[in-house]
Amino acid sequence: MTLTRRSRALALALCGWTLFTWVTRVPLLLGDDELGAGGKVLSLLPVLVFVVGAVVVALAVARRLDGAGTAVLAFAGWSIAYWVVRMAFIATNGHEAAFVVVHAVLGVVAGTLAVLAGRSALADGAGPAGLRRTLA
Repeated sequence: MTLTRRSRALALALCGWTLFTWVTRVPLLLGDDELGAGGKVLSLLPVLVFVVGAVVVALAVARRLDGAGTAVLAFAGWSIAYWVVRMAFIATNGHEAAFVVVHAVLGVVAGTLAVLAGRSALADGAGPAGLRRTLA
């Protein structure tokens, strides 16, 4: 199974957006005086997961590896799940409206790119047949 040019472009857009979102988070996180060392380390965990995931998927897609479609599906699913849960916490945790709006935009863009990349990979034949029939 080979990803089409459209699927590769969407997957790379998702990876690029993910890297932009999470790499720019690092200076904000490290400069947060309200977080102690332990809080900063814990807050860096999702950054590491997303950055490593985006790099791995981008390399698999760019090198046209056999498992690239499956990697795109997994990464897209993870991105959607994370942002749905994270936005629920942000929206109900008493943050200022501007903070909620900024994170909602980040989450909506990530979610939209994830859905587009995932659906395109499914249309190209990635993933289990049952999932392709259900979601494509």
